Amino acid sequence: MPDETSAPGKGERTRQRIKSAALKLFARHGLNGVSVRDINQAAGQKNAGSINYHFSSRDDLIRELVFDVAKIIDNAHNDRIDALEASGGPRTIREVVEILVQTPSISDEDPVADDYSLRFMNMVLISHREMLFDAMRGQDRGTRRCLAHIRRMAPEMPAEVLQQRLMLVIIYLITAASSREAALVDRSAWENLWGHKSARDNLADTVVGIVCAPVSGETLESLRLEGRSAGSTETRAGNPRTH
Repeated sequence: MPDETSAPGKGERTRQRIKSAALKLFARHGLNGVSVRDINQAAGQKNAGSINYHFSSRDDLIRELVFDVAKIIDNAHNDRIDALEASGGPRTIREVVEILVQTPSISDEDPVADDYSLRFMNMVLISHREMLFDAMRGQDRGTRRCLAHIRRMAPEMPAEVLQQRLMLVIIYLITAASSREAALVDRSAWENLWGHKSARDNLADTVVGIVCAPVSGETLESLRLEGRSAGSTETRAGNPRTH
């Protein structure tokens, strides 16, 4: 048994060091590019069994990191949608999108978490999608509430198309947030994008555009060829409210 827990509180400090080191490594190199040995070395752990002792396995460590980040983001989304609903909103899709594009501070105590959490989430999305959504289960209520409002206000379209667009919005937002985070750490990264103050507002514009763009004839034809009649799918009536 590792001797890291011999003093009160020492075990928890070790867990946090491991989590911080793993988060940074995963964010920079991807999940498949980081070994248990890499994490132990970065965390200053001489005992090769430290990760298995504190987290049972490498995958459990990843799941805990996902849960931690997702919980903070979800709490921020819930607080913001609560405030919007309390004021009688949301009245437009843009108001909801403004919630989704805001990036909360992940940790006031761990600067590594604030600098690498969103890139870590993007890496998990790329290579371990099922693990990401499994670990997030129960920590996405705020996001689901936002998406429910977007569904309510979206322009009329086949339900399958709207569902695809909402999934694309989530992928797009995670990827965009990852690049914004990288730009905060290294000002030269993405300078031609996030170096412009207009980029954040333009991000919100493009998210609204993903939801509200007219459905093309090509997409409707693809639905027909797949055996799904646009006329038989659930639609959302009414004009889109975006501004």
